[in-house]
Amino acid sequence: MKKEKFTVVSSCNDAFAEHVSALFVSILENAEGSAADFDFYVIDDEISIANKRLMRETVKEYDAALHFLTIDKKYFADAVESDRIPETAYYRIAIPELFRDQDIERILYLDCDMIALADISALWEIDLSGYTLAAVEDAGFHHRLEKMAIACDSTKYFNSGFMLINMKTWLSENVTNRVLRYIHDNPEKLEFHDQDALNAILHDHWLQLHPKWNAQSYIMKREVEHPDPEGEKEYFQARRDPKIIHYSGHVKPWSPEFTSSLKKYYEEYEDLTAFNEEENEEKSSEKASSTNKTGLVG
Repeated sequence: MKKEKFTVVSSCNDAFAEHVSALFVSILENAEGSAADFDFYVIDDEISIANKRLMRETVKEYDAALHFLTIDKKYFADAVESDRIPETAYYRIAIPELFRDQDIERILYLDCDMIALADISALWEIDLSGYTLAAVEDAGFHHRLEKMAIACDSTKYFNSGFMLINMKTWLSENVTNRVLRYIHDNPEKLEFHDQDALNAILHDHWLQLHPKWNAQSYIMKREVEHPDPEGEKEYFQARRDPKIIHYSGHVKPWSPEFTSSLKKYYEEYEDLTAFNEEENEEKSSEKASSTNKTGLVG
């Protein structure tokens, strides 16, 4: 029997090409098995040829595969955008449809602003029977289902930056089209954009995972206390042993304004990308050129 590859998908524009590359490196560096077991896919939102080259060079070092996919933007004409959440964020809704003809049981979707600190292959051992996806509760506690007036058994609301998707269930339940229809019919309700729409359709149909798999900034920085004692205990555990850090705040670790010690995890893996190698080469070239101009060399 052919072994299923670990399929990881992100959605990226040109500005995030370097950062999603750091995410891929972090996954590969922490893989306990072969890095070749991973297939990475990027929904391409006008990424430049130069950046695609650097992205490919980055994963090529590990013998992993990187593929670029395109999406028909007309399906997202009703998307509610903001300065922090562009149209690109909505593309995750259509990801399973892009793999409809492939024999893939599950897909892991990850936002570009994440870094893995452990082997993620264990996620492929989770039993998703009866669930459309597995995710982590959003740490904002914004009571979004109540505010959207969604009739549900549980008011728990997941963060869509990490979604372990059960392909068979998602496709058979026509989830993509249902979510897009909700976006079209309820734009005024989408304060948290695609995440609101996904929760509006998939409430009560997702498996809750430990927050260590999506250790959001709220959790890691102790900016929020879980209303439930057991949840607070899990937050403590997530801070001690995060599997995936999610830099979910407005200020990202590649920004000079980001002062948290969490920055070191991003920098560790960004240093291993081809983007960092090119930046160092450019700096060396500029330094040599400057030295020549001063008459100290040549």
